[in-house]
Amino acid sequence: MSDRSGTSFFSPRRAGIIALSTVTQLVRMKVFYFLAPIALLFVGLQFFDVFWYEGPEASQPQQELMMHKNLCLGTMMLFSSLFAIVSTALLIPGDIEDRTLYTILCKPVPRLDYLVGKLLGVISVIFVAMLVMDILMVVTLHYRTQAVSAELGEYLGAIGWGEEEVRQGQAEVASHGPSLILQYGVLAHFFKASIIAAVALLISTFSTSTLFTIASSVMIWIIGAVQSLAREGLFTKGEYGVEPGMVDRILGTIISLVFPDFQLFESVSDGAARAMEIGVFDMLHLGGLTFFYIAIYTVLSWFVFSDKEF
Repeated sequence: MSDRSGTSFFSPRRAGIIALSTVTQLVRMKVFYFLAPIALLFVGLQFFDVFWYEGPEASQPQQELMMHKNLCLGTMMLFSSLFAIVSTALLIPGDIEDRTLYTILCKPVPRLDYLVGKLLGVISVIFVAMLVMDILMVVTLHYRTQAVSAELGEYLGAIGWGEEEVRQGQAEVASHGPSLILQYGVLAHFFKASIIAAVALLISTFSTSTLFTIASSVMIWIIGAVQSLAREGLFTKGEYGVEPGMVDRILGTIISLVFPDFQLFESVSDGAARAMEIGVFDMLHLGGLTFFYIAIYTVLSWFVFSDKEF
């Protein structure tokens, strides 16, 4: 499909070129160098016996490993979400300020290619950053699991447990080490950050202030984290058994469509940290939901951006 000038409606090649340029642009940003080392250092602290493992919660070996995973996954979630918001909020204003946007659109490059390329660039950098943190988490968790397993074996042997019971205890500890289910938790945070980046992209197309884009994106992030609780109140019976009204139901449906339910992503991450069973179908559902929200926000961004005078 092409317009009268012969330029195709959408070109993956053009979007890919813009994405590569965006990756280079983001790597040069000071915010990337500020956030990434902090996140990596925070995860790297797991090499040491830090104070989070002190107290009664560390009495069980599984609890210690669970705290390790929660801390690592929480760091990934915080870094990826903040980076998605800040970096995306700076892209379009930065291109306007240095007049790169005018050069790109005069090629001519369709605005959809430009927006998709920018979003793919942000998502690519998030993926690489999370991959590095994931590798660091797996390595630290592997060594900590071995250390905890060895300590547990020595303790159980000292109090007179048999070899078979010791092996069962160590197998239980090993189940909380690196696993495919843990990677599902990492993937859930990546999906979540990708959606947040699409939200920030939409807001940046009509916002005149970078600060407003960041603040609004953070607000939607918070709403997405708690909206499941509000929706549950709207779709369930009240204290006296009164069914919610039609207006309440419609309002709840609109909220669930406009604001992504990030609690779904958090539940997968929590389950991964607890070594709970997570099915492939659950991840496919989460991936489909992520694609749906990204597509919706990208199309809306395109509609808004098409009316801009550049």
